[in-house]
Amino acid sequence: MPSSPWVHANFLTRVGDALLLTQGQLGEKLGVSRRTVNRWVSRGFELAPFQARELAQLVHRVDAALAAEIAAAVGSNLEAMGVVAPAHAAQASDANRRRVDTVVCAAAEALDLSPRAVRPALLAAFRRARETGLTLGDVEAALTPVATAERAESER
Repeated sequence: MPSSPWVHANFLTRVGDALLLTQGQLGEKLGVSRRTVNRWVSRGFELAPFQARELAQLVHRVDAALAAEIAAAVGSNLEAMGVVAPAHAAQASDANRRRVDTVVCAAAEALDLSPRAVRPALLAAFRRARETGLTLGDVEAALTPVATAERAESER
């Protein structure tokens, strides 16, 4: 499919239809007004890579093929955009599974829960960290309590 302002405008209509969203609702999800979406649909627009990523993420769960078309329109793919995990990442090695189990068990012990109860929460947390571009170091630094004396000093 050739990439053009009209093809990109068509993506908006198709995403809205797939998700059963009005132009106003789609605009809210994209951080623009209904009027802007209406203008883009009626006049066409050039889809920027960040807009393509947002559209692909919105629609991927209900129409993966449409999400892939959107990514291709800006010369990318769903893996590169971070919409789906790379195929090689889907199959964790046995060694990595064992290493991850030690992380799950550490969290379970800290919460005094079973690893089975903790695993879905950790998966959700790590997915969100990856989606937002956080590294493990970023997460660790943000979660590490600041010493009381340091906190009092910084508040002055």
